[in-house]
Amino acid sequence: MGPRPILLVTLLTIPFPILLAQADTLAAHFAWGITQEELRSHLLVLASDAYQGRDTGKEGQKMAAQYLRQEFIRMGIPGVPESEDREILDGYFQQYELIAEKAGEMAVNTTRSEHRLFDGIIYFNEELKESLRVNEVVFLGEAKATLKDKVVHGQDVVVDGAALGEGEPAMLLLRTRIEAVRKQEPRTIWVTMPDLTSWREMVHAGGTRMRLASETQGLRVGSRGAQLVMVEDRVLNEGLKRTSVARIRSRRAGKRWACDLGLVVQTSEERVLAENVLAYIEGSDKKEEVVVLTAHYDHIGVENGVVYNGADDDGSGTVALLEIAEAFAQAKATGHGPRRSILVMPVSGEEKGLLGSRHYSENPVFPLAQTVADLNIDMIGRVDSAHSTSAPYVYIIGSDRLSTQLHAANEDANKQVGLMLDYTFNDENDPNRFYYRSDHYNFARKGVPSIFYFSGVHEDYHQPGDDVEKIQFDLLQQRARLVFHTAWNIANREERLVVDRPIK
Repeated sequence: MGPRPILLVTLLTIPFPILLAQADTLAAHFAWGITQEELRSHLLVLASDAYQGRDTGKEGQKMAAQYLRQEFIRMGIPGVPESEDREILDGYFQQYELIAEKAGEMAVNTTRSEHRLFDGIIYFNEELKESLRVNEVVFLGEAKATLKDKVVHGQDVVVDGAALGEGEPAMLLLRTRIEAVRKQEPRTIWVTMPDLTSWREMVHAGGTRMRLASETQGLRVGSRGAQLVMVEDRVLNEGLKRTSVARIRSRRAGKRWACDLGLVVQTSEERVLAENVLAYIEGSDKKEEVVVLTAHYDHIGVENGVVYNGADDDGSGTVALLEIAEAFAQAKATGHGPRRSILVMPVSGEEKGLLGSRHYSENPVFPLAQTVADLNIDMIGRVDSAHSTSAPYVYIIGSDRLSTQLHAANEDANKQVGLMLDYTFNDENDPNRFYYRSDHYNFARKGVPSIFYFSGVHEDYHQPGDDVEKIQFDLLQQRARLVFHTAWNIANREERLVVDRPIK
C-alpha cells in the first residue's frame, strides 16, 4: 500500500461512532492506498511473458493463481472458511473441471480442391463437430430477415458476410447475426466473404473449445448446435453447382442452391482443471451477507510462439482487485472493517465462455440469496476511440438492470472520484451486447445486482500488443477507487440493496 497523507492518518484517532458519520471521508482514507505504483508492480508480473498469456488450464494460469494467493496471504486476507460442502483447496482455490475439445484436422473439400485452416477458411472453435457432407445450402442474405423455421431448421445455410466490414465492429456484428440464425437451429452456418485476410488476426482459431464438465454429462462430441465456418467466396464458388456466390447474392433470401462441400473435422477431448481464486474479508454485524468483487485473470495464451499478455484484458481488472482487497484489509486491520463480508474472487475461464464465474454461480461458496451484489472489473486500463479527447471516464454496464439502488450507490460513490460515467453500453438495445459478455452476467442471471466496469475496446484487444506500457495507470487508479467506494457503500449501508427490477 502507498503512503497516506498525515492529515488523513489523524482520522484514526477519532472515535469510531464519529467516523461512521463521516463514512465518505473514512472510505477516502483507505482508497488513498490504491496507488499507481502498486498497480504497475502487480501488472508487470501478471502480464509478463513468463506467465505465458495465462491461458485457462495451462501453466501460466496456474502461475497467476499462485501469485494471487500469495499476495492475499501477504495482505493478511484468508481464504474462505472450511466447510464439508465446499470443494475448496487450501481455502483459496475453487477448482473446476473442463473438457477441452481440440480439433486435429480441419479442412473444406470442394469439387475442385481441399482448403485447410487459413487457406481460404477460418474454422471457429466455438462448435467443433464431426465431418459431414453438404449437398444443398439455403442462402440467408445478410441474415437480417427472419425466415420460417422450416426453411432453416436442420439445414445448411449461407450468410453473406461481405457487408460486415473489418475489425472488432465487424466481429460484433457477425456475432449478433449468427446468434439470430442459430436460434432457428440450422445444421451448419457458412459465412462467405470476398477476403479473410483481415480476419485472421482477430480470430483465434487454435482449434480448442472448452466447456464445463459438470454441464456436459451425456453429451457426445459436437452435439451442441450449428457448426460455423467462414469461407472466402472463391472456396464457396468451387463448391456451388452451376452457379456462383455473385449470383446467389443477387437472389432472394431463402432460395436453395445445389452444392458439393465436405467438412472434415477430427476432434479429441482432454480433461483439464482450472481455478477461481477466493479471498475472504469477514464482515462485522452483517457478515452473513456478501459483496462479491470479480475480475478474470485468464487470457488467451500463446499462439504461433507469440505471447498474448493481456495487460488490459484483464490484467487491469485483476490488479485492481488486488489493490481494492488490500484497502479493505487495511480498513479491517485498523478496526474499520466492512459490516458485510467481502469475497474477492479473481476468476478464470472467462475467455473460454465465462466458465469460471458460471461454475461459481452454479456452485456458490456463499448462498446467492445472501449475495448482495457483484462488482465486476474487465478492461479498465486504457481509452477507447470514443474518448480519445474526453475527460476521465468509465463505462458502467448493468447497474440499473436489477436494482435502482445499486445504480444510485455507484453514482453516489463516484462523487468521491469524479469520473464521467458513460452508460452507452448499458442500453438494452446495444448491438455489442457487452452486458452478456463478462463475468457479472453469471450473477445477474441468478438475480444478483451487478455492475460491469469497462473502459472499452481498443486496437490491441485480443492482440499481442496488449502490453503493460500501454496502460494508463492514472485512469486505472481512478477506476479502481470508484469500485472500492461503491463496494464500501454497499458493504456498510444499513439495509441491503433491493432487487426492484426483473431479470432479463
